[in-house]
Formats: sequence, C-alpha cells, structure tokens
Amino acid sequence: MELKQAMETATAELDVRPGFVGDVMAGARRRHTRKLVVVTAAVALLGGVTTGVVLTPTAAGPPDTGDHRLTAAPTGDLAGDRDFLAQALATWNNGQRQAWRWTEQVTDFTAPANVFWAANTPNGPAALVAQAVRMNGAPEARTVVGLVSGGNVVEREVDHGREVGLFQLGKERSTHVVLGLGEEVYWSVNPVRGPGNRLTRTWQRAEMEPGGAAVVVAKQSELPVFVRGGTPPASDDFTREPLRARGDQRPDTAYVAHPGLGWSTRQCASDPPPGVRWPPERPPSPEDDLRRLALLDYGVAWSAVGEWRVCAWLPDGRYAEVFESSGELYGALYQPSGAFSAPLRGGGLSRGTPVVVPLPDGQGTIVVYFGAVIGPQERPHAWLAPAGTREVAVRQGDSSTVVPLP
Repeated sequence: MELKQAMETATAELDVRPGFVGDVMAGARRRHTRKLVVVTAAVALLGGVTTGVVLTPTAAGPPDTGDHRLTAAPTGDLAGDRDFLAQALATWNNGQRQAWRWTEQVTDFTAPANVFWAANTPNGPAALVAQAVRMNGAPEARTVVGLVSGGNVVEREVDHGREVGLFQLGKERSTHVVLGLGEEVYWSVNPVRGPGNRLTRTWQRAEMEPGGAAVVVAKQSELPVFVRGGTPPASDDFTREPLRARGDQRPDTAYVAHPGLGWSTRQCASDPPPGVRWPPERPPSPEDDLRRLALLDYGVAWSAVGEWRVCAWLPDGRYAEVFESSGELYGALYQPSGAFSAPLRGGGLSRGTPVVVPLPDGQGTIVVYFGAVIGPQERPHAWLAPAGTREVAVRQGDSSTVVPLP
C-alpha cells in the first residue's frame, strides 16, 4: 500500500489517465520480485523528492478561507450528541494520516476541522465536516468538505471554486446528502419516454434542513438527477447541468471496464468526400443537440455514456455520428456546415452483437463491430453499407457471421 501511495503522489502533477496508478500496481504484482524491488526503490526515491512538504504545517499559521462552515455550530438531529460529534471529528482527523487522493495534493491541514451538520440517515448516523487546507501550487487556502459515516470518511471534496456538494452513502449509493449552497436543489428519478420518443422528468424540491443540507433516498437504478438553481427544470428540459458526486466519476484507483458494449475509441464507417473540411467552424455535439430535443436523458454517471462513437459521411453530403448511452443507441445527422439535420435513435444494445443503424432518406446502413472487419472491402470496425444491401459479412479472426440488414 505504501508503494501505491508513493506512486500516486509522485505522479500527481503528471498528465496521466484515470486509473493509471491502479493499472501499474496490478501489473507490478505480476512481475518478478527482483524487478519489483528495483521499481520500489526508484519510486521511493522519486516520492522523497516530490512529497517532502506534503501534509506538513507552514510558518504562515493555520489556513483559513473565511467559510462560515469552519466555525458554524452543528445542525441536524444529532447536533446535540457530543459523543457522535467527537467520534466524527476523530474519524476525520485520523483519516488525514491516510493518503489523500493524488489529485488533491494537500500540503497543510493544521486548521481545526468542524462538524457543521450531523443527522441520522437511512444508512446510519452521518456528519458533514469542513476544514481549511492549503494545496500544492495554490496561493490561497481551500475549504474541504466531507462526509463521515460508519467510522469512515466516505467522501471528501476540495472546493476549487465550483463546489458540487453532493455525497452518497450506502452499498448502492442510494442515500444522497446534498448541500444547498445558498440555492434550491431539485431532484428527479425515472424519466418517462412518450410520444415522438421525447423524454420527460418530474422534479421535486429537496427539503433543506437548518444548516443547508438535505437527505434524499433514491436508488441508482432509478436514474436520480440533482440540479441546483432558483427554479426546477421544465419537465422536458434536459439541458441543465446536473450535480455529479464522486461516485458518479470514473474510478481512478484501478481500471474498471465500461458496463456497456465495452468498446472504446472513435472510428468512421466511410471516408470523407474530397475537399471536405471537418469539423466545421461549429463542431457538432450530438449529446447536446439530442438533449435540447428531449430525446437523450441527463448523463450523470461516467458509465451512462459509452466510450465509443462511429461517424460516417453519407451519399447526400451529410455527416452522421452514432454512440451508446444507457444501453441504447443514439445519433444525429448534420449538414456539411455543421448545422443539425435530424436525430437518430435505435433500440437496445447487446454485447457481442453487431450494431446496425438504418439511416433515413435512403442513405444506407451503418454496421459496427469493433475488432472485426466488415463488408466486401473488409473495412475495420465500421462500414456504411449502401442502400439496398440486404446482408453483410462480419469477420472476427477465423469466425465470420452474416448479418441481415433491414
């Protein structure tokens, strides 16, 4: 564990992908012991150079941000439980001895922490704690707010100027503790698809307790969405910025496969016409355009939107782009200028099955299967089958499958 912490800290200022350290550690465990010793010594030396000031007091005195939560009296139904408050603070302070996430780079946490909210939740007693800290490379102190429950620091968030204020509890993250931060918070579950494939959501206001915190229970399977603002979104408005808790972000401690089709990267099913300049001055954004039409739901969790997409230039000069979201197929058509032309929406997707996207106006059919070659020219990954094509061969290695087309 010490090696992993040293590697996380040593790479904190490098532009590495999420999950890099976890992948390196997983690979290192499979290597020869002698090589592991050499790597350990090298990383330890690097860690000693780059982390000598981490988590140490400074001569400037304890950090202070002026945040009222640093000194506010606790609110909530456990505000008078001195034993629980003391236990929550002890848990928070003991957690400082553990390695913080490598993205945080805390260099000074000598200011006292303060419990500003403590209450019972469906997952047991919980407390919100605030503390002023100094960060590596940041000239001003920052406020850290975190949730303590069950003897653990469940989550911490460093306020970098745009605080999220959403924490999740429980094995399935079904208990949500959300901060108002001076505004109303509205939440919704279970979008409904109606006529014209348009979506709607019903919104309700989160009931804030004194101290500006609310507890909401919503299962992840219900697709909960939280937004902050003066008014709730309209039922068909999917353009507001949703709040994303840490659990909604891709884990950065180890590689986690995407739960969808499992594909990644971008491929094109056809080549651009000669002389076409792409992207145009206004690059297309299929997700934004489909949400503007209430055809695509909010994308809160990292797993909601797939990590692949396929483009195609069509015979009539338009451009198509398709992608995966929440286990279904979506896409959009664009004019050569980049102006939105028409939406595309397919059905459910199944891992291990080629994706077939019929295009309107006799523009053909996009066939996608990453890792395979498709069609008579054996185009890798994706192919735009001309209009009138009734079947296509999809070959992966020595195995070939004939896929009927609509």
